[in-house]
Amino acid sequence: MESGKMGEEFVGLPMEALIGAPLTAACKAQVQLGNAMIDFMKQLAYEDGKGGKTRVLDFEINRPVVDPASGESKGMKPVRVTPPVLGLVPLPALLVEDVTIDFEMEVKSAVKDTSSTEATASATASGKYFGVGFSVSGSVTAKAENTRSTDKSAKYTVHVQAKQQAMPEGLAKLLQAMASAVEPYEAGKQ
Repeated sequence: MESGKMGEEFVGLPMEALIGAPLTAACKAQVQLGNAMIDFMKQLAYEDGKGGKTRVLDFEINRPVVDPASGESKGMKPVRVTPPVLGLVPLPALLVEDVTIDFEMEVKSAVKDTSSTEATASATASGKYFGVGFSVSGSVTAKAENTRSTDKSAKYTVHVQAKQQAMPEGLAKLLQAMASAVEPYEAGKQ
């Protein structure tokens, strides 16, 4: 096969589908991941799972009280804490972070080209020699056959990687506020 004709093997390939389909699939997967996170948040955040009353964790803790001048303990003061449940649970915040499409092409098809030539020659002779009749015949056949084969193949690989997103800033601030709520505060201050 001539090297100029090798490019013709690639002409009919649906490159838009081979490259675009994995990207479209990754985009659709990202939309599904986002919708799953929103559904999870609604079920976790609201008592009715739709958007009504916010679901909270209601509890009371005793916070130590200290005298600001002496640093002595003045006992404990009950503090009511009602954080929203949504801020206390890790969210399934997955995202398609990296899509790599590796397209490796090695055309593979079996092409067999066979050509043959065949030639046949025959001759017949007859006559009389010293009064005796005779007849001679003969034939010769020549055959030549040439075969040429070409093998080609194709490979296609898609690599998709998903990772957990970082903690939302709102959740980080809520956890920080909850941590500061159990620290002692000075008497006489709110």
